[in-house]
Amino acid sequence: MLPAVKHTVKLSAGVSNVVGRGATGVPSWVWLCGLICVCLAPFANKSFHIDDTLFLRAAEQIQHHPLDFYGFKMNWYGATRPMVENFDNPPLACYYIALVTAIVGWGEPGLHLGFLLPALAAACGIFLLAKRHSAQPLLAAAVAVLTPVFLISATTLMCDVLLLAFWVWAIVFFEEGLAEHRCAPFFVSGVLAGLAFLTKFTGLALLPLLTAYGLISQRRGSWWIATPILLLFFAGCYEWTTHQLYGKGLLLTAVGVSSHAAGARGSSFLDRQILGIGYVGGCFLPLLFYIPWLWSARGFLKLLLLTAPCLLVYPHLAQCALLLWHADGSPNWLLCIQSAAFLTGGVHLFLLAGSELWERRDATALLLVLWILGVFAFATTFNWTLNGRSVLPMVPAIGILVARRVERQRQADRVVGMRSLVWPAILAATICLFLAKADYDLAGTGRKAAQELCAKFQDSRKQLWFEGHWGFQYYMEQGGAKALESNFALPRPGDKVVVPSEGVNVIDLATNLVRLVDTLEYAPNTHYSTMSLSAGAGFYAGTAGAFPFSIGHIDPERYYVFEVVEKLAGPSPAPKGLFESGAVMHEFDLARQARASEDALRANPSNVAAHLQLGRFYSSHSNNQQAIKHFLAVLAKEPDNEMAHRELGVLLARQPDHQ
Repeated sequence: MLPAVKHTVKLSAGVSNVVGRGATGVPSWVWLCGLICVCLAPFANKSFHIDDTLFLRAAEQIQHHPLDFYGFKMNWYGATRPMVENFDNPPLACYYIALVTAIVGWGEPGLHLGFLLPALAAACGIFLLAKRHSAQPLLAAAVAVLTPVFLISATTLMCDVLLLAFWVWAIVFFEEGLAEHRCAPFFVSGVLAGLAFLTKFTGLALLPLLTAYGLISQRRGSWWIATPILLLFFAGCYEWTTHQLYGKGLLLTAVGVSSHAAGARGSSFLDRQILGIGYVGGCFLPLLFYIPWLWSARGFLKLLLLTAPCLLVYPHLAQCALLLWHADGSPNWLLCIQSAAFLTGGVHLFLLAGSELWERRDATALLLVLWILGVFAFATTFNWTLNGRSVLPMVPAIGILVARRVERQRQADRVVGMRSLVWPAILAATICLFLAKADYDLAGTGRKAAQELCAKFQDSRKQLWFEGHWGFQYYMEQGGAKALESNFALPRPGDKVVVPSEGVNVIDLATNLVRLVDTLEYAPNTHYSTMSLSAGAGFYAGTAGAFPFSIGHIDPERYYVFEVVEKLAGPSPAPKGLFESGAVMHEFDLARQARASEDALRANPSNVAAHLQLGRFYSSHSNNQQAIKHFLAVLAKEPDNEMAHRELGVLLARQPDHQ
């Protein structure tokens, strides 16, 4: 068991007393902060991952030119372009990174510990907000933070948890103003909402949310109007400033980019909503553990009946069909069960929100429902892709919903006891920590691969190029490698080009220009992952898969190393530098064939053709031991198989101890 899980079990004694002080007299918010620290501290050395690289590069620029935060160029999409064309987030998180690195340096542990503060601020904000709407604020906060979407997001250097902290504190002060009829809290709320916007454009969603809540709570204008006005002021100032600096307002630019990407998805509105329900259900999967404390048997039956229509449609959605069905037409039962659990979790979440509004019909219930629906609509309809980061702002509302529902059930004498809520909290923490560990291992693969590739192939006489970006780019550039331009104009014969199998923004390479010289393979976690094309996991980008995380067969991370044998004489023969048929696609096709052969062997371990295909695949990728194993399996069934004899002879001749 992970050390963090063991500590969480011990710490849950504090969660068991969900109101006020625990048995030791320690304030509840101290238990909450301890829970956050115990869960996140084990991941302090996590490698830079996904878009961390963009935030770090902007922070470097800010340290040198603090008033020109995006005034530089980098290669992120296959061509060196101005940063404003690579990055669609405002810069406040980058300024925070610049501040932290000025104090602790650029090492991973110091930066991750620096980002522990926004996580603590968000958790304490949820606790204080829940105190206004529930008698169980620690329960609400614990439910919120013990979700995969919160803990995984809190182990990155991206802007999402910082946004959540500003978001929830803006609402805390807004409610203080409503309760005490004072103007000062509304101005503080407006500033915090503005800072949320400067952290991530999603913060602008506070404008309709707080406006609706103010009108419902007071039914007239008063000092609460200061909050949305200040938020609009921050947005307007940022748009004007970026237009002066870079010739265009970056808010409207980001809206245009996101709208174009969302429109290019090709799926129908209904498909996106059903996929979104399943995706959100995965992000908040631990809520299912609380069902016995939230529903009667009749309520649970309603949940199952509402989930059934989604279960009938989901396997036939285009993005899911290839994952849920094998090539022979048989279902992939493991992913089918996972999909059913995610869909049930998503339907459960919306049933919880609907029941809250129907039964209470007060301003708080409406706030929570609008909060959840607004974030869901943004994530599934308006954002460039569905991802865990875009649904993170739901976290406080969901925690409060659960706490209020538990109270209501307890009043109806349907709850066994509050101390028993320790067990679903422990289960939630265990799942979240194992998923955070999977993401930690995945991030570490990029760092390890970059270090080994640079050590092996970096040469003072020849240049090492790479594709793939994300955290891998940070470490490759740290080792002296350069990002490949899509026009392939710079590589010279003898240079090496690295292409990751799970990379993004990858361009193909013409077979007459390069030859494969090596393949490095890493298997950080073969059972579950947060990003895997083979298993349909796409926590950071729904374009990679329909699930926020996935269990089952996870393909290893492969890094193909090509040697340039000929310089490109003219322009690339295909748009955007992509070749219609090239070396990269050839390797990807081989990997897909290998995956199909592995599926065939799982169905029939004696399949000679599958053993032969896998033997040739591993042989071509220098995995001699695996190749020998499969060729021996062929000969065990067909002792006279000439191809197996020939391939095995070549492999044995390569062995260092061959006589």
